[in-house]
Amino acid sequence: MLTRIADSLCRTVSLALLLVGAPAAGLAAQGTTTPEDSVRALESQRAQALLQADTVALSRLVADDFVEISRLGTLRTKADNMHEIASGVLKLTSVRYDSLSVRIYGDVAVLQGIADNTGTFRDFPFSGKIRYTRVFVRRDGRWRAVAMQQTSMQ
Repeated sequence: MLTRIADSLCRTVSLALLLVGAPAAGLAAQGTTTPEDSVRALESQRAQALLQADTVALSRLVADDFVEISRLGTLRTKADNMHEIASGVLKLTSVRYDSLSVRIYGDVAVLQGIADNTGTFRDFPFSGKIRYTRVFVRRDGRWRAVAMQQTSMQ
């Protein structure tokens, strides 16, 4: 009788240990997402939203106080960007990113890369590569772009 109770207790403890370890094992098997991966994923989401002219999705990725220094040296706000995309003033037909690197500094992320975009701006076609830096800040657990600087590449 004692042997059966001991065996039953042993199985119960073993099962409990397996169940406690299961979530951790599942996370290890899935792999964990780094903050750098999260920022790269946001940049990919941004490309898709630009191609679809989805200002709702874009708006979630950009902080209200966002400021961009364009390839022409002009300052553009979030409102400027959203208006130009929503109205069709800016239409992107191709967005490709290359050489993306991300550095994390606490709640600040700096993404640098090369963008090769084509589209129209005020009905004038454009294409070409830019080297750019986008700065993200983590607020309330979410990364949002707060600044961007771009430079044309020859």
